[in-house]
Amino acid sequence: MIKKLVAMAALMLLAGCVTATSKFEEEMPVGTVLTGVASAPQGDILLPPGNWTVVGKNITRNNSYQAFGHVVLARIDDDKHLDGLIMYMTALETGMGYAFYSSSYCDPDSDTIYHHKSSNQELGNQKCFFIEDWNLNVSSQASPEILQAEVYFDLHDIKKPSSMLFTSYRVARRNKLLIAQYGFNYRQTGDEMLPGYTPASVEDYGKPFGTALWKENLETVIAWSKENEDLIATTFLD
Repeated sequence: MIKKLVAMAALMLLAGCVTATSKFEEEMPVGTVLTGVASAPQGDILLPPGNWTVVGKNITRNNSYQAFGHVVLARIDDDKHLDGLIMYMTALETGMGYAFYSSSYCDPDSDTIYHHKSSNQELGNQKCFFIEDWNLNVSSQASPEILQAEVYFDLHDIKKPSSMLFTSYRVARRNKLLIAQYGFNYRQTGDEMLPGYTPASVEDYGKPFGTALWKENLETVIAWSKENEDLIATTFLD
């Protein structure tokens, strides 16, 4: 009898995992336009103001055959310029009692402009982010969702900047995991980059960063990233 109960529990868990993965595959096909949040099986991903188009999707699995959903979202203006880019990955299948370890994901390196760790427990909780300037050139070795996004941009004649400032978050609590990367076109005016946003306070970067506009926009991205860190985490976790 005990063996039967264990087997039934295993089947129920497997059915739940398949449902989560199937739901991810079926929902939000490429071309879907989202505002406010993007929904995932484990929680919602906060979106900055504007219309965000799904331009790439993919599912990967780790060595334990756990599924992870990857999504690329783009904010595109009326003149077909890429104003913003969001890439996120979230766990789709995690068993009862499973927990993600804290990782070195947010440890700074030579390319890191700004980094911050709010919590970094060994097991169960991690919340951190870093900011870097990433080149938008895409090689043939890029991940499938990035290559899919590149095809979308080519087909729709979307004009990309050469690089963007990306704020990369890692949020983990027990069996929930989100890695979200928010890209900002810092060559635009501040209101084009982040419509309607006014920083509560601005932190002086203290180092050169291109033009005066670029440096001002970097400081705005730092302010936005800090102000929204808790909201991004709670929107996904709670």
